[in-house]
Amino acid sequence: MTNAYDAIYLNKAARNVGNMLHDAVLEYGYDGEEFLRMFLQSGVAEQIENGNPKYVAGRSGAELCAEVVETVYRLETEPIVIETQSRSDVYWTGWILAYYQWYSGRSFRNILEEVSYEELLGRYDTLHEADVQKALEVMDAHMNQSENRLKKVRRQCGLTQEELSERSGVSLNTIRAYERKAKDIRKAQVDIVVRLSDGLQCRIEDIL
Repeated sequence: MTNAYDAIYLNKAARNVGNMLHDAVLEYGYDGEEFLRMFLQSGVAEQIENGNPKYVAGRSGAELCAEVVETVYRLETEPIVIETQSRSDVYWTGWILAYYQWYSGRSFRNILEEVSYEELLGRYDTLHEADVQKALEVMDAHMNQSENRLKKVRRQCGLTQEELSERSGVSLNTIRAYERKAKDIRKAQVDIVVRLSDGLQCRIEDIL
């Protein structure tokens, strides 16, 4: 596997993503899950995973946070963001997210489809003092678990969660819940399962 950027920049990139998330959640009160969706939407995540030097090593966490907010909301003036070196659980969540993205070569979007902000945050107590390789192995184990059928069929169809939601009329949050196994699709209302199968043009049993 070829990484998008050299390992000498990894610690800086991971620190900056950690500080970005720390500032957004603890300084400005954003919901972590929502801010990470903004991170994907803004294009900043893609710039980092593609190894753009300006984003990997040229911008601080504060600047990344400001760009995410400015890009998504089209603010006329850049918000005032104060850089922090605090090593909070939120910081660690952003740090391990950036570290794992580099290590695995997966996109930020792919990682966050599999593991939520709350799940990452919940691993802080057991992993933040562990060797980084241990944390990466735990992340790998989570990511390599067999995908549920809905997610597998959706990906085979080349659809994003958003596109499936538009096609089926099933809410995006509901689809996310089924794919993360927060809800059991086998207990879903019949009309929801039918709409999902129609959107995917597959048999109902293919996604149960």
